[in-house]
Amino acid sequence: MTGRDVFNKANTIINALANLLGLLPRSFRLWLFRKCRNMSGKTGIAIRYILLKKLTKSCGDNVLLKEYVIINNPQELSLGNNISIHPFCYIESLGGISIGNDVSIAHNTSILSVNHTWEDKSLPIKYNEIRKSPVIIEDDVWVGCGCRIMAGTTIHRHSVLAAGAVVTKDVDSNTVAGGVPAKKLKDL
Repeated sequence: MTGRDVFNKANTIINALANLLGLLPRSFRLWLFRKCRNMSGKTGIAIRYILLKKLTKSCGDNVLLKEYVIINNPQELSLGNNISIHPFCYIESLGGISIGNDVSIAHNTSILSVNHTWEDKSLPIKYNEIRKSPVIIEDDVWVGCGCRIMAGTTIHRHSVLAAGAVVTKDVDSNTVAGGVPAKKLKDL
């Protein structure tokens, strides 16, 4: 039985639980989401998914969020259908992140939608303004382990990011990109 089959079987219960959790204060849902970050097994996966449905801008069906994933500012995150996000990923959504359908994000990946600036020399860099810039990951994308996707980039549909890629510019459709900074390695 595939993950999609399991999801389809439990969808009615999942939606009912999500609606119940939606009645709780947002601050409590965020607290619970953080507390369940490290919970392993099917129970942890189910609880995180149910909470995602009520914390994100939008959340599609069959979204797998493995343990040890950190998502900051989930209210600015949009998730499509059939997404898997594997352990130890870090997602900063403050500037807006949209992840399409049929996307797999391997472990230890970071997705950042903000950048520090350093224009005000009277302040330490860490206290300078933060600039928001959205990240878009279109449909049918595979993000290899240890990738860094930087603010203001788009990963176009049907593409692969090789392990360890640092994405500082848009990635074209139907390509494999890799390296630091990431560049086109070949066509798919």
